[in-house]
Amino acid sequence: MKIDYYAYQSGMREWNAAFKVFTALATLCMVIFLNRIAASLFVIVSMGVLTLFVGEIPYKVYFRYLLLPLSFMIFSCVVIAVSVGGQPVGEWNISFHFFYLYCTGESLQTAVEVFFKAVAGMSALYMMSFSTPMSEMILVLQRAHLPRLFTELMHLIYRYIFILFDAAYQMQTAAKARLGYCSFMQSCRTFAAIGGNLFVISLKKANAYYDALLARGYDGRLEFLTEKKPVKVWQVLCSMLYFAGILLIALERV
Repeated sequence: MKIDYYAYQSGMREWNAAFKVFTALATLCMVIFLNRIAASLFVIVSMGVLTLFVGEIPYKVYFRYLLLPLSFMIFSCVVIAVSVGGQPVGEWNISFHFFYLYCTGESLQTAVEVFFKAVAGMSALYMMSFSTPMSEMILVLQRAHLPRLFTELMHLIYRYIFILFDAAYQMQTAAKARLGYCSFMQSCRTFAAIGGNLFVISLKKANAYYDALLARGYDGRLEFLTEKKPVKVWQVLCSMLYFAGILLIALERV
């Protein structure tokens, strides 16, 4: 919900959605296939600057959203760098009597490359997410000729999530007012009761909203008003220069 809120407030809100999605995905693909730490660092810094200064996203919000995936990446790269064996091999090893944890130069290099590639790809996707509302992303997928049923279901499910959030919040507030979380066991019972009630309410609301669609002339196709946002020449030129810069940085390290 917060990401969608910042997407609507972004300084890049008026940019063409397909252009932003293409730029982010093309950057992600280039980072993966080039596999150069220097290129990844360039993408991390450039996408961060674009999101923070052009998109005007608060830096505290941006770095807070980076923390969880960063911790996951660090643990994943440790698993890549460290191996288990019966012999003290590798440049660095630790004995645990029955086995050894060891790390080689190649595995450490691979772990560092994977880490920077993952952070760079995440920075590119965050630029897209913090500047493009979900509804516009779904329309981009629809224009890319994905099955219409698939994109319409995405749109309905996404909107329905907020309805369930609101219902769950109201039930949780009512439970707190009745001391539903006064102890651990009572909290478990309250959680189970809210889960069961939420399932029933979701079915009722689904029927109600389907009736509302039929009352508004729903015939199996959802039509949405879209705002025209043409791609500007300077944006195309900047993206071409940006991709060329990534290639040059990667080729310099070959």
